[in-house]
Amino acid sequence: MTPSRLRLIALLALAVPIVLVAVASSRSAAFGALALASAAGVLAMLLAGPVFRIILSVLIALLGLCVVLVAVATPDGGGLATLALVGGILQVLTAGWVATTVRRWPTSGSRYSRTRLDGDPASDWDALSSGDDPTDDSR
Repeated sequence: MTPSRLRLIALLALAVPIVLVAVASSRSAAFGALALASAAGVLAMLLAGPVFRIILSVLIALLGLCVVLVAVATPDGGGLATLALVGGILQVLTAGWVATTVRRWPTSGSRYSRTRLDGDPASDWDALSSGDDPTDDSR
């Protein structure tokens, strides 16, 4: 399996439990907040390096554990709390799997790098945009 395909499958697998928890947000506002925080963590994984991706996947697993705790503690939870409970358990399991696979994901492109390649016209234009003089040799 290619690294790009692995990343896509992992991100989609994380999206499913987050959507389940978001659906249950009408039962408790905590579910909405936890789903939003988890979604932000998943989006941050797209820009992060391998070490931070592991940290983010552990944080997403902890957020899934919080969903489980809120679902268990919700009195008169009904079907939506059960849905959130299932989503939280899936989120913990999926985030654990993602933590083991993030090292095989493709790295972020040089688009987000602060280094400039010598002789690359595109990076010279980017340097001009940021206020640097690409012709200045004293860097």
